[in-house]
Amino acid sequence: MIELPIFWISGPPAAGKTTLCAALLEHYPLGVHLPVDDMRQWVVSGLADAVPWTEETERQFQIAETAACSVARRYHEAGFAVAIDHCRNPKRLDEVIGDELAGIAVVKVMLLPGLEENLRRNRERTNKDFDPRVLEETIEYTNGAYGEDLPSDWMLLNNTTLTVDDSVLAVLRRAQREKTVPACKM
Repeated sequence: MIELPIFWISGPPAAGKTTLCAALLEHYPLGVHLPVDDMRQWVVSGLADAVPWTEETERQFQIAETAACSVARRYHEAGFAVAIDHCRNPKRLDEVIGDELAGIAVVKVMLLPGLEENLRRNRERTNKDFDPRVLEETIEYTNGAYGEDLPSDWMLLNNTTLTVDDSVLAVLRRAQREKTVPACKM
């Protein structure tokens, strides 16, 4: 059986993670998208908000990250390409990937548009049930911090001017060049 990839797409809010995940998975016969934020919403009583960040917020994020890896592993073992979508710093993600997805090649992408483009995309979002302006401070911080000291096994993708198709091709080419994933429909 051909091993299919697990893509871990990170970046600031409104960077285009969800869009990239969906477009990537169209290149595989079986694909599943796991947005960690959606998994966090499974908590129906006691959900800790991300703003302000608390110890309970951190704990709940770590639970969701671990759960995403467990679900990803199951789908991966069943022959699916998997894309995990999550806004988190690469150091933490490397920890959870190393602990929970050991032995599986994970294509790690830091999606990082320019700050002004990132803020514009956030202002224009209509897919949130809250005012996305509450994320502006988080975007300003993460947009600057996530590209700094990025481990070499992460792909840094500035998608400020790239189309979704261009972004997908860049990720697939990188993954195939590193021989971490088999050839797919490009």
